[in-house]
This record gives sequence, C-alpha cells and structure tokens, in this order.
Amino acid sequence: MTQSILGIDRTMKSDINNVPDGFHGNIATIKMMIKIAREKSGSNIVRQLAIKILNDAQTKSHNHLDEAVAIGQWVRDNVAYMKDPHGIELLQDPLLIIEKAEKREARGDCDDMALLCATLLLSIGVQPYFRAVRWKDKKGNFNHIYVMVCEKNYKDKPNWLALDCIIKDRPIGTELNSASLQDFQV
Repeated sequence: MTQSILGIDRTMKSDINNVPDGFHGNIATIKMMIKIAREKSGSNIVRQLAIKILNDAQTKSHNHLDEAVAIGQWVRDNVAYMKDPHGIELLQDPLLIIEKAEKREARGDCDDMALLCATLLLSIGVQPYFRAVRWKDKKGNFNHIYVMVCEKNYKDKPNWLALDCIIKDRPIGTELNSASLQDFQV
C-alpha cells in the first residue's frame, strides 16, 4: 500500500542537495534547474502533455509565443503556489508535478513552476530562459525566478514574453517591476 489513510503519498521521494547560502546558492539552484529541465524534457510524458496543452489551446503551427502562452497558462492554472519550508530550498521533479496536476493536487513555489514550464517548452523546441530577479536591491540574493521566451524573427526585433506562473490574477506575459535581474539560457 503506497498511501496512508490521510492520503499521503509515501512513494514521493525528495532529493535535497546541499547548496551554499546566498547568491552562490541561487546560482547553484539555477544550474540544477537547467540540468533537470534538459534531462526531463526528453520524457514522453512531458512531450505528450505539451502537445495536449497546445492542441487544447488550438495554437497555430510556428507560433512559438502562442505556444509559450498556452504552456504558461496551463502551469499557472494547474499548479497552486506553496512556499518551500523555511530555510530549505526544494526542487520538485517536473514528472511528479505533472502526476500531481492530473489529480488536481499539484503545488510548488516559483522555482518549481519555472522548472516545469521550461521543461515543457524545451520538449516542443522552444528555447526558455530563467529570469532571476531581485525585488529591492540591485545586488545580493535573487528573490524570485520565472521563465522568459523570445521570438526571434529575422525580419523583426526580438519579442520577449514573461511566463511568471505564480501571478494568478493577471494574464500570462505580466512582468512585475524589479530592482535588477539576470537571464540564464536553459
């Protein structure tokens, strides 16, 4: 039996890596997120979900920004926000979040949502970037992370789109003001 009477999934595994505190811990976490997104994007489960999202949204062929919007909306609408335990940085496996989303039980913080979003985008050939931001100070620790995509048409200037899936009351594409930011190609 894998579940208790309380419905707690005893098969859920956590892999907690020790990361340094502060800015160096932020960078180590982002590097782990990039590695996980690249590895998991080749999963058939991830690709099939991405295709289902695009089909449900009726996106047109070669319209990568519409594809990104559809994926961002799906993550926003299917993963509830929940903070990590105080003082502990957790990253959830995108496959686990997908499994939980199917049961309407998915929860995660900004890095979990960004990781899932980037993984889905990679699975359909869209290049995501993690955007790490600081709310108040121009230097120091990052406070938040989300995904950015860029439509690069040879005729036009690049068009950037924010996929900040924790913002539940505004449309995908909304980007809040920050003191400073840094982008990391996934």
